[in-house]
Amino acid sequence: MSTLTLELLDGRNVERLEGIVSLVAEEATGQFGLLPGHEALITALQPGLVRCRLSDGSWRHLACSGGVLLCRNNLVQLVSARFLSAEHHEQLTAQLENRLQRERSDRTTDQQARVELERALIKRLREWSEARRL
Repeated sequence: MSTLTLELLDGRNVERLEGIVSLVAEEATGQFGLLPGHEALITALQPGLVRCRLSDGSWRHLACSGGVLLCRNNLVQLVSARFLSAEHHEQLTAQLENRLQRERSDRTTDQQARVELERALIKRLREWSEARRL
């Protein structure tokens, strides 16, 4: 039986899934599916979910921030700013929640660092201004 191979590429990871019998993704015009032997295709993906059914009957669930999908000769390449991958949608949900918490924490840390930097700059400007008056 012919199958698809999916290569997931983002700025941090490369993941390869083999033995895919069908893939469902979404572009601006709606959802579409790919089967082995599909004609060559290039499309812009919407942020969202991609589902892959494997030859053993299991599913692989992916979340991506949008990107480009290329399909040729049963090789599907998905290039995205970021993606997450899991066997079960519950695992994917947990990964997304963890990532959101980390990003919120990182933003809070960044905001605190900016506030401290601004305070230090204001203090230095006041010191400089007072020194010039003398």
